[in-house]
Amino acid sequence: MFKYLFDEIKKMEGNVLALGIDDKLINVLKKNKKVNAYEISKSERISIFQKKRRKLESNGKSINIKKLHNYFKKDSINYIICDYEQIMKHYKYVFKDSIYLSKGIIFFYVTSDIDTDYLLKYKRYNSKISIKEYDNTKLIIIDNSNAHSTKFKNIMYLISDTFNNLLDFISNIIVG
Repeated sequence: MFKYLFDEIKKMEGNVLALGIDDKLINVLKKNKKVNAYEISKSERISIFQKKRRKLESNGKSINIKKLHNYFKKDSINYIICDYEQIMKHYKYVFKDSIYLSKGIIFFYVTSDIDTDYLLKYKRYNSKISIKEYDNTKLIIIDNSNAHSTKFKNIMYLISDTFNNLLDFISNIIVG
């Protein structure tokens, strides 16, 4: 899996946002001269997406996502590379913000047996999803080139997802 990601990183050009990825991948990103890499590493204190403010935090400093988008202006972020385990708590907000931030490709990699079915909800935004499975890891590649969303659509999806999660929680309590 990492070999495939290494090859993809070597081909990348443009802006890359790396969220909670391994040091090996960060080193490969730094070696690629065609890439402007913006990283929030796994080793630092990390709370990627907060519920209310939707901000990135690294080393105690907060970065507003709208300001990040304005910083890139029309260039936007071409690629996002995420460790799914790092962002799992705030997945609802990650989807909404990743559609807003990137019109390129998003790479999620999973190194353990975690349920990744929620990532298939990117299809709501007309994104193309491909899943590559390796020995004990998964690489989920999401192409956002045709994705589009509105604030109303995002709010409706957030409400429906919260309602579905609540129903799942109640049914687990009743059954379990």
